[in-house]
Amino acid sequence: MATSRVDSVDPRASPALLPVHVSIDAEPVSATPDRGEEPFRSHLESRTRAFASLSWAPLDQMSGETRVLIGSRIDAETLQRAPKLAGILVPWSGIPPTLRDVLRDADREEVELLNIHHNASSAAETAIGLLLAASRGIPSLDRSLRRGDWRPRYLPRPSLGLDGGVATIIGRGAIGGRLAPVLEALGMTVRSLGRPSEGARWSSRPLANAVAGSRALVIAVPGGPDTEGIVDGTVLDAIPGGIVVNVGRGTVIDESALFDRLADGRLFAAGLDVWRLVPRDEDARENTLPSTLPFHELDNVVMTPHVGGGLGEPDIESRRADAVAEVLHAFNRRTFPHPSKTRDAERP
Repeated sequence: MATSRVDSVDPRASPALLPVHVSIDAEPVSATPDRGEEPFRSHLESRTRAFASLSWAPLDQMSGETRVLIGSRIDAETLQRAPKLAGILVPWSGIPPTLRDVLRDADREEVELLNIHHNASSAAETAIGLLLAASRGIPSLDRSLRRGDWRPRYLPRPSLGLDGGVATIIGRGAIGGRLAPVLEALGMTVRSLGRPSEGARWSSRPLANAVAGSRALVIAVPGGPDTEGIVDGTVLDAIPGGIVVNVGRGTVIDESALFDRLADGRLFAAGLDVWRLVPRDEDARENTLPSTLPFHELDNVVMTPHVGGGLGEPDIESRRADAVAEVLHAFNRRTFPHPSKTRDAERP
C-alpha cells in the first residue's frame, strides 16, 4: 500500500497535533470488567496528549481535517468526507480484506493501512499451551483426576513427544517470530513459511511439500482470500500422525478435512483457538458451539474460544493503547517532521 505524501511545516512553529478520529464502538476493544471504566481510552489519551488530538465519535461525525482514523469499518462515502485522511489504523493485528477493497474502489490507495501487534505474545503463548496440552493429552488427564481417577497413570495413553520432531510454522509475522525460539528450545527443528515464492496464495501441493513430515503444524496467519482454506486435506495428509495448532483464523483450515482426519486417527491431535463460527450476539455467548462439526466430541482436540488475542486479560487494553500510541507517534513524526525535545521526551 502506498504511503501518503508527507506535508512539510515550518520547523520554527510549535508542534502540530495530529488530528485523529477514533471510531471503535463495534470493534473488539474491551473494558476491564472489575473496574467498569475504559482503560483503552484513558490510557491512549494520556499517551498521545503531546502529539495528537483525539476525537471519539461515530464515523458520520468525523471531521474533514482528520489525518488518521482508528477503526476498520469505513465506506466510500466516509472517505469522501475525509479528503485529508492519510492513514487508517486498525487497532488489532489483522487488516480486513474488505478495507483494502474499499480504498481501491474509492481510488484512495494512497491512504496508508496500519495495524498493531500488541497481542502477539498472548497468541504465541496460547499456541504453545495448545501444542503441549494436545501432545500430552492434558485435558483428558485433568478431567479424570478431577473425578479422583488415577488409572490413566498406569494405563497406555496417547502421548506424542515433541523433542526431535519438526515443527512448521505458517506465518513469519509477530506471532511466528515468537514461536520459533520456543519450539527450538523444546528440541524441535523449526521451519517457518511466509508467502510462496510465486504469487500471494499457497496452492495445495506446494504447501503439502513444504510441511511434509512435520510433527507439529502451527498456523499463525491472518484470514483473507490469500489464506482461505489453504490447509486442506492434501496438506493435512502430508503430516500423518501430527498435531495441528491454529491461532491464526478458522478460515485458513478446511474444517471438514481436519475433522475427518482427527476422528479416524490420521492426525494425532489438534489445538484450536480460532473458528469459523462465533456467537452472533452477547446472548449467544453461552450456548454457541464453534463448528457445525462435533469437534467437542473428540478427545484428541483441545479447544479454546479465541482467547489468543488476549481479549479480557487484565492489561490487554493498556497494551493495545501503548501499541496504538507508538504507531500514531511514528506517523506524526513523518507527517509533521520538525524537531521537538518535548515530544521526544514524551515519546511512548
